[in-house]
Amino acid sequence: MPSVSLQRIANTSTGKITSTAAPEPQLLQLGPDLTVYIGAERDARFIYKEIYQDNCYDIAPLSSNPFIVDAGANIGLFTLYMKAKYPSAHILAFEPVPQIFDLFRRNLALYNVPTQDVDVYACALGSESVTSKPLTYFPNAPGNSTFVPEEKDLLRKALPAEHYQRMIDRSSAGATQVGVPVERLSRFLDGYPDLARIDMFKIDVESWELDVLRGMDDRHWEMVRNVAVEVSDLSGLRDDIEALLRGKGFWVERELASWSYETAPTYTVLARRDGKGSSSTEP
Repeated sequence: MPSVSLQRIANTSTGKITSTAAPEPQLLQLGPDLTVYIGAERDARFIYKEIYQDNCYDIAPLSSNPFIVDAGANIGLFTLYMKAKYPSAHILAFEPVPQIFDLFRRNLALYNVPTQDVDVYACALGSESVTSKPLTYFPNAPGNSTFVPEEKDLLRKALPAEHYQRMIDRSSAGATQVGVPVERLSRFLDGYPDLARIDMFKIDVESWELDVLRGMDDRHWEMVRNVAVEVSDLSGLRDDIEALLRGKGFWVERELASWSYETAPTYTVLARRDGKGSSSTEP
């Protein structure tokens, strides 16, 4: 397959990221029609199950040519899933970790995703612009990489069985810090002068969700139809996230993740502007 370069580093204060050495990526078949470059097999299979088997982001029918924002793009499984489901979709994606960003680009190229359909930025989203912010990168569990590593300590303490605690310890082994740029989402959305509708805003950023949500101005919030946010109760932010979304005019509900631990529940908070969401019975 021809090589396609999809890196789009904005000519702003984000600048470029200096990548650290990483092992040669490996290809892994995750499903009958999906083989991708991965950083860690367990992590990739987990994310694949969430998106392709549990359908955690199939929250509402979208338009035939949706505009989608992917915050926390990881190796690109959500983007590939949405492009397969909505071939005319335009996706604005963000992945700040250099090693993961490289895998994302490789996977888009592997499936010949047109460069004009996916704008990819090597930065994090947040409530304000920061040239370089320390992010903890977990090479054994890249999807857990976070600006808030202390929550991983809370998770370790909350898990009931020694087995799960050992699993967390293995996943956290080799953790390193990398400085990454942070930008407000509205700064990027301003680059689409004809944009009138944001069909879906997906957020999976490991306890940084509220900061991401606060990085969008009201003029852009008015365009958003659907939001899906993965949030752990350990972060203590779920109520604030739901309140913010309701304040923007959304019907809000939440679904408990199928893999969630009883002592450390994780939810997908779903917000829809079209149609009333059901009242959650979860505490």
